[in-house]
Amino acid sequence: MFQSASRYLPALPAGLPGAKFLRFEVPDTTFYSLAGTTFNLLNGTTGPGLLALPLAFSRCGYLTAASLLLLTFGFNHLALQYLLKSCLATREHSYIGLSLRAGPHVAAMVDWASLVFFFGSCVSYLVIIGDTFSLVSAHIGAWLGAAGPFYKAGVALHYSYLSLGMLSAFTGFCLLPLSMLRSMDSLQVTSGVAMLCIIYAIGVIVCTPPQPASLRDAASLPLSVDPFDPSDESPKEQTPSPQAAVPFRFSSESMLALPTMAFCFASQSLFPPALETLHQPATYHHLQNVVDVTMYTTFALHLLVGLSGYLRYGSETAPNVLDNLPPSPAVGVARLAIVLAFAFTYPMMIFLCRMHIQSIMARWELASQPTDAPTPVPSVESYHRLVSVLLVGASLACSVLFPNIDMLFGLLGGTTAVVISFVAPSIFWDQFVGYMYKWSHPRKLMSRALLGFAALIASLALPAIVVDILGDLYATAWWVPMSTGSGLRQWSGGIQIVEGGAQSNGQT
Repeated sequence: MFQSASRYLPALPAGLPGAKFLRFEVPDTTFYSLAGTTFNLLNGTTGPGLLALPLAFSRCGYLTAASLLLLTFGFNHLALQYLLKSCLATREHSYIGLSLRAGPHVAAMVDWASLVFFFGSCVSYLVIIGDTFSLVSAHIGAWLGAAGPFYKAGVALHYSYLSLGMLSAFTGFCLLPLSMLRSMDSLQVTSGVAMLCIIYAIGVIVCTPPQPASLRDAASLPLSVDPFDPSDESPKEQTPSPQAAVPFRFSSESMLALPTMAFCFASQSLFPPALETLHQPATYHHLQNVVDVTMYTTFALHLLVGLSGYLRYGSETAPNVLDNLPPSPAVGVARLAIVLAFAFTYPMMIFLCRMHIQSIMARWELASQPTDAPTPVPSVESYHRLVSVLLVGASLACSVLFPNIDMLFGLLGGTTAVVISFVAPSIFWDQFVGYMYKWSHPRKLMSRALLGFAALIASLALPAIVVDILGDLYATAWWVPMSTGSGLRQWSGGIQIVEGGAQSNGQT
């Protein structure tokens, strides 16, 4: 996993002793190689958070959201620069290698944060794939003229029985075998296909006009509900008229926008391994070009999707912007493209989870040794299949039990994403590079600013997320306007007051 510094030493003449132990790997700086590296990185930086970004824009207005997105991008770009400087100084090319050099406490923090983040990403992939299967299940039921929970999901169950079976079969027969691979080299060719699928989906999101107002109420209901079927006993509450997009909006939900944006850009750990051969002084300008093109393109794509989604759908923006698109062949192909793209990316997330589990177990084994004498450390590779099955099974179970991707992105963005994106790069740079600067140096101050921005996101977002989660269980007078009515009915968006009181769903 970790490359030794000898690979960057010049090769000695063949006749000299020890020459065979030293080699010099010439980095490939051709246009096609750099473009391929950029393309592979873009495949990792454009993930499921892209689909939830329009909802973040709807929570604070398009001008406020664009400013926050630019601020988040700026701090992420700065953190990435500090991370790559640390890699150049230490000759390490992964978060695990850097964290081991930084100390056991930093290593534990990085490993656990990365494990939870990548596992949560796997859950979000399965939720989005499951939503696509729910649409397929509903269409099958309509084609057969059948109804009920087998074909249509209800309010209590996010997936229908058929879509749940399809998701389980797809996970077991497609994703699990790919996740068993011990090396991701065989999946590198699929990164281009996945990126093309993402670009096509973005094009559909940007270019598809909104559906007619007469179908607005039907689209706002769960996937299982047929508003024109008199035999369907599912609740068919009429939604209020949508509000147009506004430039500024401040409410309790506005604090949930920052963690979603932090989740979208939390991809720093993917850069050091991909740029390994460019971590040299002679090729550092090529590395900077690849990083800049990747980050600026990522920012442009996220801004395009966020603005187009919110400006088109206003207050009706869904947690997954694909749910706002009217049914059409192009939208159906876009959903299948997202499934294909996430199917290729899901095994890579499982691979990263296994890598951090291996790092955690290796430290535990070393800590349990009675002496410092070198002893063989059992590798987690002996438990490769068991760990893979447990990770895939647990992610499937979590996607069924917690199918709210909006809440998932908020939790991950307000906790693990800020650790990976801001806290860890600041610690690495301060320990390996920053010791050469005075505390008042601008670079030193910006390193502290990264920690401050991470604390700001966590302190503002986590209370709002916790209250939003608890809002599904109860409502309090200081947060949600309540009347004295005694009837409370739980629904997917919070608490709704009925039987003698004014209705409130906890939304501002």
